[in-house]
Amino acid sequence: MAQWIKTWTEDGWRAEVLSWVDMACEAYSIKRIGAPQSASSSIRATHLRVPTDAGLLFFKAVAPGQLFEPPVTAAAASLVPERLVMPLAIDPDRGWMLSPDYGATLDELATTPALWVRALGALGQLQRELVPCEEALFDAGLQILDPAWIPEEFNNALTLHASLPAEHPLGIPARDADHAFAALKDIEEACAQLIAGPIPLSLEHGSFDRRRVFAPTDESTAPRILNLGDAHWAHPFASLARPIERMRIDFRAQADDPRIIAAIGAYLAAWGDYGSPDELYALVAPALRISPLHTHETWLQLLAEADEPALLRWAPKVLEPLAELAATTA
Repeated sequence: MAQWIKTWTEDGWRAEVLSWVDMACEAYSIKRIGAPQSASSSIRATHLRVPTDAGLLFFKAVAPGQLFEPPVTAAAASLVPERLVMPLAIDPDRGWMLSPDYGATLDELATTPALWVRALGALGQLQRELVPCEEALFDAGLQILDPAWIPEEFNNALTLHASLPAEHPLGIPARDADHAFAALKDIEEACAQLIAGPIPLSLEHGSFDRRRVFAPTDESTAPRILNLGDAHWAHPFASLARPIERMRIDFRAQADDPRIIAAIGAYLAAWGDYGSPDELYALVAPALRISPLHTHETWLQLLAEADEPALLRWAPKVLEPLAELAATTA
């Protein structure tokens, strides 16, 4: 168990949270009417449901490696208020965030192709609207992963892991690093395609699926997207990796299934001022090719302050994306 997870279970920590939540509620003339209830907890974050006289609120405390999430969420939501959940309060130093409830998320509804079309269309619109906002999100703490840097990042990652002692949870044998390095040319080609393409960098969500989208109340309401803890400022099409994987499971289908293609088409349509979905579809494969490095960077940062037991448990989450990147088939 990582040290911060232990902290989240301590009575003193819970008392600090309650004091902070009450202070935040008072600023909105809201009163807490019951004890917060644990919602979920993982190495990334812990969540509490907070009952108030104005409805349910959600408290989130993030791991030290993702302290950027509350300020980035607040900054992004101020720029596109109809597409994200604006926190009622944040504490950037402690990684705390208190947010309103917008009802059910899309994963609580029956899976249909139409839901995936709606979800990916909303993601594309969010990313398209945030294109001019790099400076504001960078200032809030969002890390940049430009495709122009990805080959060097891949090389640096292999060097890092190969240089660690063999017994270290994040160490890999030199021969495995050499084998993985053979994929560098393929990764360079994928990055070159993305750089040559018309799509600018934007918010790459990193872990988008139907759990990250609140169900809209009507057809005219834009779905609100949440959970930016795995986000980067990067090629936005890399955000399709997780949805395609999930749709293949939902539909028990291959990636070229018409239902999946339709959802990707809805996503690409949001970028219509850069080209038609048919024209932009060629950039999906190279974006998917480099997306594992985004995942690697997220987990490496997440485990930067982890103790040895946590490293032993979670090290595969760091190393598996490198193995995926090393695959010779793009």
